[in-house]
Amino acid sequence: MGMNDHVIKELINDLEIRAFWRTFPKELELFLLDRYGEDPWPHEYTKDDLSFYILRDTTAYFYGKLDITIKSPLEKAQQEILELRSMYGDAMRELLDLEEYLNEVHELLWSKGVISSRMIPNESGIFEGTYAEHNSLDNLEEKI
Repeated sequence: MGMNDHVIKELINDLEIRAFWRTFPKELELFLLDRYGEDPWPHEYTKDDLSFYILRDTTAYFYGKLDITIKSPLEKAQQEILELRSMYGDAMRELLDLEEYLNEVHELLWSKGVISSRMIPNESGIFEGTYAEHNSLDNLEEKI
């Protein structure tokens, strides 16, 4: 049983009485419970979210525009893996972009004579490069 099942059943009952004036087919109810029973990681459904999605899907169903076939656990796992891979790729692109931006900011600060806590001097006391980690690795290689 999903975390949202009781909210979904409550919303279904409300829609049956107030909006559609009929009992929903069991297959539709099972589809809605399967689709929205668990929150999509890393997000959480609010009651308003569930209400909107269930009304949208139910309307589409009664107009014959919703496939209510429930995916197998394997199909769900494969879809989740694809979605997580996509999220990971997006996060990595964002991380690389932010690292590039930080490098630019550090270079700008350094060029204006502003010393950051991440910049370290070389043996002669001159600050080189942008990040202490980068300079530390360079210094280690020179000493080896």
